[in-house]
Amino acid sequence: MAMWTPDEQDPEFELTPMIDVVFLLIAFFMTLISFISSELVELELPEAEKATIPEEPGERQYISINASGELYFGASPITEEALTLRLSQLKTDIPTLKVFLRADAHTPHRYVNNVMEATAKAGIFDLIFASSKD
Repeated sequence: MAMWTPDEQDPEFELTPMIDVVFLLIAFFMTLISFISSELVELELPEAEKATIPEEPGERQYISINASGELYFGASPITEEALTLRLSQLKTDIPTLKVFLRADAHTPHRYVNNVMEATAKAGIFDLIFASSKD
């Protein structure tokens, strides 16, 4: 076993592995941010003068309805029939599940009512309606 003597040079600190790790972390977080931002469908939300943001949104499932009445579960299109089934499955996995309902300002109310019926059939009665503050 060789002993280190003061005559020998100190080994240099290698930055290459640290730089590699930093670049991997940057790539990971950029991918994660793009995934999160694609989670919601682009909508023109109705304006509400007294809109507030809930302090603790909890475990919420985003459901969006565009102006023509098309439904989205997160960012994935879904039918009304499949929505009730999917919400029921989620409710069994997450008993405290709540719904965040986002409807375009020009969406006919019957589509919003259909989603409210689907959440009720699934046993979810805690809904938050999205709006923008003017």
